[in-house]
Order: sequence, then C-alpha cells, then structure tokens
Amino acid sequence: MACAGAINRVAKLNLPEERSSQAAAEGTAAHWVRETCLEFGFEAHDFVGTIIRADGFVFEFDEEMADHLQYGIDRCREFDGTMFVEVWVNTTQWVGKDDEGNDQGGTVDCAIVGEEEIVISDLKFGSGIPVQAVKNKQLRIYALAFWNQVARFVSNAQRVRIIIDQPRNAAGGGEWVITLDELLAFGDEVSQAAEATRDPNAPCTPSESACLWCRASKEDGACPEYEAWNLDFLGLTFDDLDADDLTLPDSDGITPERRRVINAHAHVIRKWLDRMHAGEIGDVLENGPQHGVKAVAGRNPPRKHVDPENSESWLRKRGLADDKIFTKKLISPAQIDKVFGKGVFPKSLVDPGHPKPVLVPVEDERAAILHGSDYENLDADDLDV
Repeated sequence: MACAGAINRVAKLNLPEERSSQAAAEGTAAHWVRETCLEFGFEAHDFVGTIIRADGFVFEFDEEMADHLQYGIDRCREFDGTMFVEVWVNTTQWVGKDDEGNDQGGTVDCAIVGEEEIVISDLKFGSGIPVQAVKNKQLRIYALAFWNQVARFVSNAQRVRIIIDQPRNAAGGGEWVITLDELLAFGDEVSQAAEATRDPNAPCTPSESACLWCRASKEDGACPEYEAWNLDFLGLTFDDLDADDLTLPDSDGITPERRRVINAHAHVIRKWLDRMHAGEIGDVLENGPQHGVKAVAGRNPPRKHVDPENSESWLRKRGLADDKIFTKKLISPAQIDKVFGKGVFPKSLVDPGHPKPVLVPVEDERAAILHGSDYENLDADDLDV
C-alpha cells in the first residue's frame, strides 16, 4: 500500500526465498504458548521449562518469556463476548489472488466478538522495531476479513478495537478504536492500492513503512530511490559523501516537525547505516585493506555450552552437587500470584518499576502523561521513541 512499485522491483531481483531466523522462530514459539493459554485456559507460567521446537530452532520457555506474555493474555480475557483463537481469514476480496491464482489471507491471533465491539488482538514478540496499533494496515485488513467471514453473522457491533501486544518493546503496541464504517472505507483503499501494484510501471515511493521489510532496500543498488531518501533525512546528497569532512546539520536548527520525522524513521536510518557498514567490511574482506581501513578479528563473544545436557553430565561425573552446577533464582511476583492468587503477596515486597515515557500516535487509547510531571527532567538516554 505504501509503495506500488515494490512488488515488481523485488520480483525483478529474483532473490532466493528467505529462510526463517531465530528471532522469527522465537516469535512462533511465543505465539504457540499464547494460543494454547487462550484456547484452553492455561497461564503463561504453566509452560516455564517447556522445550519448544519451531522452524528448526529449539527454545526453552523461561520465566522472562512468561512474564512478557501474561499481560496480553490477561488483556484478551477482560473483554466480554465470544473468543476466537488463531483464525485464518481470507483477504482476497480486497487484495486479490496471488501470482499463482490462489486466495490470500492471514491468521488473526485472537478476536473477541461482543455486542458493542469487535476486538482484534495481535502478538508482536520482536523487540527491535516498535509496531503501533494506530492505523496499522495489517490488522485493519485482518479485521476486515474477520468481520466479513465471522463477526457480521453473530454481532451487530459497530466498533472495532485493534490491539497490538508487543511486550518486549516499550514504544510498540497499544490500542486503537475505529468505527465499522471507517474500517469498510479502508477496505476500498486497500483494493485501489492492490490494483496499483499490478501496473508494470508503478513507481517506487520510499517511506518508513514501505522500506522497512522490502527486500529491495536491503540489496545494494536495487532501489536508488531508497538510497536518496535516506540521505535526505540527514540533509545530505550523494555528492556530500565524497567530502573529506562530512558535517551533519546542527540539531538546534532542525524544526520540531522535522525532528519528529527523523526520530520516527531512526530505526530505518540505522538499518541503512548497518548495511553500509556490513558492505564495507565485505569489500575489505574480499579485496584487502582499502580507503585507509583494514579488517581485524574482534573480541570473542561470551563462551557458552554446545550441549547443556552433556556439560551437566560431565560435571556430575566429577561429583558436583546441584547447588554447584545450577544457579538459583527467586520466582517472580507474577509466579507468586499464580501460586497464592492475586493480591495475597504484600505490595510492600514488590517493586513495580517505573515505565519510561515513550512516543506514540495521539490516537492511541493509552492516557497521555500530564504536563509538568516528573518525566520532564529525564536525560535523553532514558527515553524510547
């Protein structure tokens, strides 16, 4: 929807199919636990210690993952209505069929259909890039398909609540409410955008949402529009890169509006800079020292066990007791609530922590921090954007 020419541009690159990453597999594991809890009434901490295999990777579900997931599980249970978990929905009516002529669709993590409101909740377990609920295109398309396929037959609700549960990124997630009429009008926008991608001469229009996951933005020279767009954020041109002394604009001279745009796109700029750095290292490794730099071996990462079970067996054969082999950790307040029930453990023994202020769209359902609060004196290093 953000770049009509992206599909054609990526197709021309003829890139190999992307392999699943460990981060993606971890998300799959987290989704399985969340789904099982919502479907059968478990709590996330019931799965601590469980070995989960996903996409060729193996994970041990731990207390930290359980803590992250439990809030979103509890939030879904707060709504009245009929709950649907892991529902595949058909989006073909709006996006059309794929290149092979097959229907297209996606999976709704959790939906609750009430008399007044339809809730669509989606888990984003990644920690790197914040995902906002406000105006989220993916969730609106899923909400459209779910309403068309399920909700309209069992409810006359005229309001839709979209929830993004992103527990490992404080700047991500949130809730956003729209009317059913607004959702249906958005469906027309989707259909028009999908049709635009079928134009073989559709232009590439770089933006944060368009380039974030586009494979053309990750290939050197594949998208000149993307390269120029990144330089524009820094107030530079390609010619500026040839200068011996590269000077960035003074931050004091940047307007608040442009600062907001730069901050909103910071992660895109960082990814672009990381790719530039990786490309330079690749050139030096292949061709030797050049342009005044050479490649050397960096510091070794922390050592780890190849197979924890084999290491444990080796230690036990040498007479080490459990207290010498394993470290102990006190169960978390969330786990204590699971044992004794909520409200039993003394509040005086719990440090609730202090959330950092984060920037989200003004339409987000979360309450804004009052002006003049204690947050205003925080150092910049304490802020998430």
